[in-house]
Amino acid sequence: FFVAISVLCWRSSGENAGFIAISTRRASSRSQRLDLLGTRQRLLKHEEMAANIRKRREDNNCGHRFRRSSVVTPRYSLTGTPDGLLPSANEHMPELPVVQPKAPKILCITHADHPSPIKYPSRINEGEQASWGDVLVQMKRRLAWTENGFEMTVLDADELTTSILNEEAGKADIFFFVSLGRNSTANEMIASYTQAIPTGVCLGCSPDMDQISRLDYQPASAFGSGGGTVNIPFLPPWSMASQIGRTFKTINDLFSRGNHLDLYYAFLTLINEVEPVGLLGANSKLDARGLVCLVRNCRRPLLECLRDETCKKCVDELDKVGLRDQVMAYRIIRSYQTPKFERLSLCINEKHNCLRNTANRPQLPEVMPMKTFRGKELTHEAAEDILIGHREEGHPQSWMLVCGQNPAYDEFPCQYQMFYRGKARNSVWYNPVFKVLTLDGKEEWRRSDYKVRREKTPGKFRLSFCDNGVTSQEHWHIVDADDELRWVVLYYSGAAATAGQAYLGAMLATPDGKWPEESEMPRITRSLERAGIPWHEMVEVCNGNCGGAPLTPLHPEKMIAGG
Repeated sequence: FFVAISVLCWRSSGENAGFIAISTRRASSRSQRLDLLGTRQRLLKHEEMAANIRKRREDNNCGHRFRRSSVVTPRYSLTGTPDGLLPSANEHMPELPVVQPKAPKILCITHADHPSPIKYPSRINEGEQASWGDVLVQMKRRLAWTENGFEMTVLDADELTTSILNEEAGKADIFFFVSLGRNSTANEMIASYTQAIPTGVCLGCSPDMDQISRLDYQPASAFGSGGGTVNIPFLPPWSMASQIGRTFKTINDLFSRGNHLDLYYAFLTLINEVEPVGLLGANSKLDARGLVCLVRNCRRPLLECLRDETCKKCVDELDKVGLRDQVMAYRIIRSYQTPKFERLSLCINEKHNCLRNTANRPQLPEVMPMKTFRGKELTHEAAEDILIGHREEGHPQSWMLVCGQNPAYDEFPCQYQMFYRGKARNSVWYNPVFKVLTLDGKEEWRRSDYKVRREKTPGKFRLSFCDNGVTSQEHWHIVDADDELRWVVLYYSGAAATAGQAYLGAMLATPDGKWPEESEMPRITRSLERAGIPWHEMVEVCNGNCGGAPLTPLHPEKMIAGG
């Protein structure tokens, strides 16, 4: 028979503080248990009497502080020991200083002038591939913007010296070697001087460099991973080695997709093995507590989903990739979304949060909205007019996307942006309409429904919506806009808390989805730079074959005078 009782009584008065901790451990007999419980009751009563005495004295002395000798404290406390419960002196317990661990330092080595698989939009640099130097310098900035504030040093393999390499390797906890080709002399030097770094990975490197990927000095091959592949024939899937092997496979898979967001998550995935990364906190697996929550609260929508082929397909595919893979997870959801999946997701996530996820909106980079428009200080009404854009001129859409920064959300073809005023006072709605190329090869139109609210600063808005059973909260800023509304640059950051996802992005939009005039490009470039976005992170949208879009508002629209 096991009795576990913990009572924590904390009191504080004047210069003294007392603490009582009573823990009844395993008791072999009923008499011993009764003795222990009796001792607990006497101590609690003693503490209650002392508190009453202090209160009476405070009342008699009008709240003045007492001398040390006037405070009644318990004469002893009980602490658990291997031999049982023994009395010990009641000592003051000072608060220990909290030492915040330093974020691990990262060393990245690449050939700075080599082309990466990440391309510029067709209008920028003739759509050429961005250099690894440009891509990884931006990666350095993005890692510094995380809540962990990671610090990364980027070195050019073509300009390395032994002194610089030795100095930087001595500071690093994690390494990333990117696109290091067959250069035996340089590779041997890099491998030699960085062998003291416990964790790292080679991405897109020659086979001889791939072999030095490791985790805590253990080579990737020890976990069934090496050279970008995973082979785990004899390890049980729940073992630590199998899990780490899958981590290395995930990193290589993300890298192979060739876009800046998946590259970012490839870096974070390895860093997460050394220090937990908040952006990767999304949990998509149900533990015992989550299963109880699911069975108790969501049995009916679960059974309905499992009996529906499309809904079950969506759940199965999400289970394979996990919620951390935002690009693929969102594409899966949009490919297989059904009302039954939405009801299941709403129950598991929003109503009961069975996965116990949480996420906060990214705070960095800090992007400020434009301050003036058409020569005057920007007002709330003018900012809303910019969002509503060309819809007030009789067009069905406010704007049409040219390119966007987030491949998970901004890469879909034919993205119509519909902002409009509702009939309620100061109400504004946002209904984006876009085409999805589903994973089974079909083309489907999708739409979302956002409520738009003003922030205190003109040009800032707070948007909220429920998408397939998950509620998201987003902050949008008008970074810049042409006086004649020939183009607009918008920035957003948000979080789907119960899905454990945080994200950010930006978009360049025009009335018809075509590129602005060449004379406007320098100003647009400066606007993106204020949002911390280089052109190679902007993904061009395909705006061909966009007929038949459902551009009817989802809410009653306020009629425009004279319209």
